[in-house]
Amino acid sequence: MNKSVLIIGRFQPLHLGHLSLIERYYNAGFFIKIGIGSSQKSHEKDNPLTVKEREKMINRVMKEYKINKYKIYSLSDIDADSDYVKHVLKIVGKFDTIVTGNPKVLKLFLKYKNKNPWNIESFEESSGRPGGEITSGIIRERWMKKPDKKGLPKSAFDYLKSINIKTN
Repeated sequence: MNKSVLIIGRFQPLHLGHLSLIERYYNAGFFIKIGIGSSQKSHEKDNPLTVKEREKMINRVMKEYKINKYKIYSLSDIDADSDYVKHVLKIVGKFDTIVTGNPKVLKLFLKYKNKNPWNIESFEESSGRPGGEITSGIIRERWMKKPDKKGLPKSAFDYLKSINIKTN
């Protein structure tokens, strides 16, 4: 039986920290389920990319790194936190492990862990990140000054440059 991991993030943009998580699980034989969080948000300072742009960027990075056992899911925000886990499960189905850096998402999944057999991997927003000092926020901030390759897979950088992302 194949194992699967759900990696939830906004991927605004996908950076080398995200990629290191994906590669770690992929190389361990997991099927990768990528949950694009806050999928309804775009054209904002913290969410410049549309869900379709994030999907295209992720697909290009997966192709560049020869990762072919994955699926992307759009996870819109919902009003009731108490329904969030059920909302995600309805969209992505079953998985063995969930990975997130979002403390709120972590808390919601931990609450439901006793009812489900999944493992949970988390990392602090400020320390212990797979990308080290590279975060999507830092990348977005630098990008608004000048496109910068630091912290990005080549295919993500090339894609972002081609679409000339802007925020409102």
